[in-house]
Amino acid sequence: MIRKFSLLLLVVGAFCITAISQGLTVREIMAEPSIAGMRVEGEKLSPDGRKVVFLWNAEGKMPRDLYLVMTGGGSPVKILSPNDLPAPTRPPERENKLNYGLELRDDFAKARENQFGGFEWSPDSSKLLFSHGGDLYVLKLDERTPKRYTRTQSPEIGARFLDNDRILFSQSGNAFVLNTVDSILVQLTKEANQQNFISVGNITPNKAGTLIAYVVSDSSKQRQLVVPNFLPEFVTGGGPRRGWSDQKVFAAPADGSRETPFEIKLPRSEGVSSIRRMVWASDGQSLIIDRVDKDTKRRQLFYVHNVGSKAEQLILVTEETDEKWQASLSAIFEPSPNKPNELFFGSERDGYNHLYLARLEPQKPEPNPTGERRQENPTDAGYSTNVAISQLTKGNWQVEWAKWTADGQIVLMSTEEGYKEREFYALFPATGQKVKLYSNEKGMKASPQMDDAGSQPTLLFEQSNWNIPGELYTQKVCPQCRGLNVPIKLTNSVPESFKARKWTEPKFVEIASRDGKNIPAKIYLPSGHDAKKKYPMVIFVHGAGYLQNVINGWNNYSREFMFNDLLTRKGYVVLDIDYRGSAGYGRDWRTDVYDFLGGKDFDDHIDSIDFMVKNYGVDQKHIGVYGGSYGGFMAGMLVTRAPERIAAAAALRPVFDWKNYYASSPQYTAQRLGFPDKNPEAYKRSSPITYADKLERPLLILHGMVDDNVHVQDSVQMIEKLIRLGKTQYFETMLYPSENHGFVRPESWADEYERILALFEKHLK
Repeated sequence: MIRKFSLLLLVVGAFCITAISQGLTVREIMAEPSIAGMRVEGEKLSPDGRKVVFLWNAEGKMPRDLYLVMTGGGSPVKILSPNDLPAPTRPPERENKLNYGLELRDDFAKARENQFGGFEWSPDSSKLLFSHGGDLYVLKLDERTPKRYTRTQSPEIGARFLDNDRILFSQSGNAFVLNTVDSILVQLTKEANQQNFISVGNITPNKAGTLIAYVVSDSSKQRQLVVPNFLPEFVTGGGPRRGWSDQKVFAAPADGSRETPFEIKLPRSEGVSSIRRMVWASDGQSLIIDRVDKDTKRRQLFYVHNVGSKAEQLILVTEETDEKWQASLSAIFEPSPNKPNELFFGSERDGYNHLYLARLEPQKPEPNPTGERRQENPTDAGYSTNVAISQLTKGNWQVEWAKWTADGQIVLMSTEEGYKEREFYALFPATGQKVKLYSNEKGMKASPQMDDAGSQPTLLFEQSNWNIPGELYTQKVCPQCRGLNVPIKLTNSVPESFKARKWTEPKFVEIASRDGKNIPAKIYLPSGHDAKKKYPMVIFVHGAGYLQNVINGWNNYSREFMFNDLLTRKGYVVLDIDYRGSAGYGRDWRTDVYDFLGGKDFDDHIDSIDFMVKNYGVDQKHIGVYGGSYGGFMAGMLVTRAPERIAAAAALRPVFDWKNYYASSPQYTAQRLGFPDKNPEAYKRSSPITYADKLERPLLILHGMVDDNVHVQDSVQMIEKLIRLGKTQYFETMLYPSENHGFVRPESWADEYERILALFEKHLK
């Protein structure tokens, strides 16, 4: 009897330990090091496809160390730590005897200053270029000792190898080339003028390293976004300049042999415009330029043949106009590696982003019976204006990444097998045949890279599941080889203690909307959920607007995923939808928010509430909402415009007035709402501050004070309006003096989410 009782105590005790270990607090969820471990960052596949470097710290602490792993497998090896190099230099700080207050540069801040940046491989895969403290270093892998090449006051940025010996970088706005053999430094561009707000960017070398193309932007019409810093002894002000720029494209030899560059004369743009990408064709002489104009509605893809020569030609490859705005995915394009007259590009012309093959037709040389010498190149007559375009992929799914192999295949990543995951395929343009690459695990694949060294390249990617954070994998691309090329796992960054935790598994469902479309959703239910009972519900609204969160992958919001799990353990139902405007579902879903942010995306949330009340026992009187950025905007819209549906809301770093966000991020805002002076009604109906007088439910406003994305101005203006309206009883505010748009300090995260939890516990139960 005693033995049986002891055994019972042992079982009960083990159950209690498990339950306690799973019952995390907000502070444990937001802690650093994270209970989920540190994610690998900055991964870079070598040009020969044999090696990968990445940044990681085994203890989950900053700064990250540099690791190397072979793509065929094996254990990663730490090869360099920031602590192995001289600490980044800073101006000496004056002695302050009144040092009893806030310490600005504490250990947390210093650890983040001491980081590596921008790893790039040499073409022969033997050396790594990187920055530390704003200076450039080169690490020879066979020596494992980095050599410092610069020691300057102004940092070198955007550095990469032109060839095995020459380094291209930018400093003080202009482009330079440093020869590491003879230490000769050549200045390639001279247009940058910081005082006049002229900058040089999009610096694009050809594969041989003989030519560079670049964009000169005149940003003198932009305005400075003033972001005060209240933490020092005296308040300082600064911030980035935002707005539209006038741009021109230039090209120049990479040896600095020309005093003046070649200007590439594109047709005059209409309305505001921007150069999205530039890529050299395989001949190394022709440049492909992707430009968006007509106030973000038109995309033009230009082929500039024989840049800078007398035979230079400008050919329009494709021109597409969307009455709403051009998709970011359409910026996918790449020239064939062995056919200078071929390229593929992305387009939503049939409703989903697909690949199209463009083939330029060679122009026949004009007859020259006299043999008289003329300006044309007798061996290259250029191309005609006729461009043959054929569609390579088709269906109610989208291509999200694509790259040529050396032998003319195209490897792509798409949503063909379902929007919750991503898979890779090999496409043969000549036949249209498409073969799925073998995948031995379901999950979300992301961040692909591929070498172009041979006909069987190596693919590097991250893979995750809803409850397993992302790890790096490699896979050989050889769809016609005998046997299976199985993905190889390279990293193991997730602690075993995290893997052992049992998380609330989301139910993936689709909810019918009022206009007949299906709303993708994830639902988290408390243990023992009974639809016949009544439950409080919390809606999490993802940020960015154009982002996908209903995926079988590690959450875009990992902290919120764990916080949502905490809520279910406290008895809440949690709803997370990909509302109208979200990524992953094609052109119509993406653009349904045009002219009214908080229109159909707002309706999707109301329709989803109706669905949850009807099917999952949700108590209509006890529904809350929270989200950051666009999610904060939607929380503000829901609590002001639907007080009968929302009992409490937390708006984190919210957009409360879209004219403010136009000042901060004009391209994003103009895409969706046009221009404030031309479409004021769209801005008015889309801004929560318009509906401030309707607030009659608790609203918690949380904002970082040095946010240079969604300026704290939005929250300050809403606070002032609510005060003037006498709404004091309905809102509370917390500002975070050291935080930008994305919080970094665990104490700030914890403070923020403890307040959110307290809000829901008080008003939803």
